[in-house]
Amino acid sequence: MRTSTIASHYVSCAIAGAKRQGLDVHDILRRADITPDILNEPKARIFPDKMAKLLRILVSELNDEFLGLDDKPSPRGSFETLCQLIVPCSTLREALLLGTQFYGLFDMALETQYADSQYGGMLRAVEKRPCLDEHHYLTEFQLVLWHRLACWLTGKRIPIELAEFNYAKPEHSDEYRLFFYGERLFQRPQTALHFKSSYLDLPIVRTRNDLPELLKEAPYVFLVKPNNTTSINAQIRRILQGNMDDSELPDFETVAHKLNTSTQTLRRRLKEENTSFQAIKDQVRRDMAIYYLGDPNISINEIALKVGFTEPSTFHRAFKKWTGMTPGDYRSEQAQPA
Repeated sequence: MRTSTIASHYVSCAIAGAKRQGLDVHDILRRADITPDILNEPKARIFPDKMAKLLRILVSELNDEFLGLDDKPSPRGSFETLCQLIVPCSTLREALLLGTQFYGLFDMALETQYADSQYGGMLRAVEKRPCLDEHHYLTEFQLVLWHRLACWLTGKRIPIELAEFNYAKPEHSDEYRLFFYGERLFQRPQTALHFKSSYLDLPIVRTRNDLPELLKEAPYVFLVKPNNTTSINAQIRRILQGNMDDSELPDFETVAHKLNTSTQTLRRRLKEENTSFQAIKDQVRRDMAIYYLGDPNISINEIALKVGFTEPSTFHRAFKKWTGMTPGDYRSEQAQPA
């Protein structure tokens, strides 16, 4: 079941380059099965598979893997060439260094660099000259891509020790939990992701024979978190999702008991992951509600019960707070022909 969603902010950012070049962005959105009205609702959300479809269409239309957000295009096939180049590397550190050097051969406004850091190593996004990416979408997506690629190359979940950004904390900063888990700091001297040396020294376990499957799944595989069964966030999500059919979701104390831990320890671990039980519960309810609203055979009152609300009116208020729309309006928009 798809239960993670992405804010409409990223849709607006992704199509900015196409819009700047005069393409019919409403047509592009419809081809990606995304209602164009999403552009008018900043709290609206979509599933990662639709976002991935949109990105594939944009790359094809623009012949640019940077989506028209750099002042010079990165032609289709650049990422595949990169993967072919770095898969034979011995360690992740070697792969990141060689891969960033490869992109450094092109005269792009945005360049991702590998360098040593106090943690071990870092991937740093550098604007060599003013970029067309005014909302930092391309910058952030490039860092996410490199991180997810690192996880794929090693077959491991690579923790991000620190994600730092050289701009102010944006309004949609809560979304960063999906892409940059770990500590996040803003208004820093640079934009970079930091990793421990122990992970950078991991061997590359993938081969060129594995590339077709990766390229088939891209960019969807880069829009979701790598499997992280140990994070407290993931464990709580699984417990809550497993109880969605019950009339009432388990409370904090019950979840702590299921995790064989004390409530004090659970609060501490949630604080370490920069989240809270209520935030996780709301995210699970929101994403499950959006999923169920895609099925016209399930009534809105039934959905309210499925996601843990005993009163439909309370569900309506909560859903509007999460997405800016009532459940009925959201369902009507999704039902519009593409």
